[in-house]
Amino acid sequence: MSINRRTVLKGLGTTLALPFLESMLPRTSWAAADAANLPPQRMVFIGVEGGTWTGADGFFPYQGGPDAERAKDWGKKGILPGGYLAETGPDYKMPATLEPLADFRKDMLLLSGLHHRNDDIGNAVVNDHGQDLGTLLTGTNISGTPGYALRNGQSFDQFAARRIGDRTRFPSLELVVGNSTYNTKEVGGLANMSYLSYDADGYALPVEGNPGALFDRLFTGGGKDQAKQREIQRRKQKSILDSVVAELKRLNGSISTGDRRKLDEYGSTVREMERRLEQAKAWDGIPVNLPADAQKPARAKGGDPDQARTEEMRMMLDVLALALQTDVTRIATLRLSGYYGSFKFLGFPEDPHGEYAHKCDQPSGQAGLRAIDKYHVEQLAYFCGKLRGMSELGGNVLDNSMVFYGAGLNCGPSKFEGDKLGHYAHIHRNHATVVVGRGGGKLKTGQHVNFDHGTPQNNLYTTMLEVVGVQDEKFGDSTGPLPGLL
Repeated sequence: MSINRRTVLKGLGTTLALPFLESMLPRTSWAAADAANLPPQRMVFIGVEGGTWTGADGFFPYQGGPDAERAKDWGKKGILPGGYLAETGPDYKMPATLEPLADFRKDMLLLSGLHHRNDDIGNAVVNDHGQDLGTLLTGTNISGTPGYALRNGQSFDQFAARRIGDRTRFPSLELVVGNSTYNTKEVGGLANMSYLSYDADGYALPVEGNPGALFDRLFTGGGKDQAKQREIQRRKQKSILDSVVAELKRLNGSISTGDRRKLDEYGSTVREMERRLEQAKAWDGIPVNLPADAQKPARAKGGDPDQARTEEMRMMLDVLALALQTDVTRIATLRLSGYYGSFKFLGFPEDPHGEYAHKCDQPSGQAGLRAIDKYHVEQLAYFCGKLRGMSELGGNVLDNSMVFYGAGLNCGPSKFEGDKLGHYAHIHRNHATVVVGRGGGKLKTGQHVNFDHGTPQNNLYTTMLEVVGVQDEKFGDSTGPLPGLL
């Protein structure tokens, strides 16, 4: 019989609501003992969409102003776009955007020159925003899969979770704060490009945006009543999965080759969910030992919705910090809404993306970008302060963590037109990148390190793998660990 592909997927969608099941499903795995009883090493990836300001008084420390002649050699010997000269080493002047992190100077690495070379490859389906957060942790050529107009690859957090995620109750967490007004959901499942985490098939993983719901999911007790409820839920979900698998088998012989490939991809997601259901049983009856002062976050209170944004961010960061402290997980991603929404409380009431990011060649636009960036860095500093205040073997949780903060788009110096430096809203080079935390003492923090243009950002992720004990393995187009960080 002839079945339209969209009808098939829609029909299956009514049988198995993938986002709902994924968001409800405990992301657990088999317990494993850590060698030598060392403190756990964590990785957190915080991404800001819409870009960051990388011009004067922005994200990077510069020596002197722009220079047209020097700009001709940008990308090597410390020369950044616009001919700015990077101020490197331990004694750099903290740029205005990063001032909230001043107390963490000795605990952080500021990195410049990194980028994903595949982000320079245009795509007919999405504009420059597709290579923002969507490829920040993948580095994938989203146009490089034959037969697909757009397809992402596995993100680094999921790559790492496959290797060390079995050490914790939840291999990874995927979180979000704030809603983006820009997304590409309308073009299909493989084109969800406003996320951070992607599975091995390039599908965006569902995210949790409710701090209270996250608290409940992470810290349910190990008593008989909770175990009974989890078993009921598992059986229900398993029943749905079994029916979907049977439907996939029935349809497979009656559709075209192209549709069969789509169903195979759908089936791989089902199999991954089955694996997680089985692995979840390993943690039944094992309670999470919460600190005595741990509390479930309440809903953000009323009042100015702009002010509530900060409260929501900090509630989510509080729960994430608690998850790291209790070793419920060691890998997490958190997407911030970036240049979307309203920032009236900062004194910038206009549409931040249209009026500031897209007008970054004007002083008023640059002022708005710096203010919004600094606001987000303040939330990063708040989170790092929470981690540093959590004592454990070997120091504190921040000492044993790597908190990545960055973006896949820059708003900043582009090129000279005569003697005037131009700025562009969406640049895929010199990614704004900060890592806070010492990685258990393995990272040489307290410095700004510049790399020549063309150095893969995936080299940073390979370096992070080395820190958590995964040796001699590369990710994506990585050519090896970054020199000077270990």
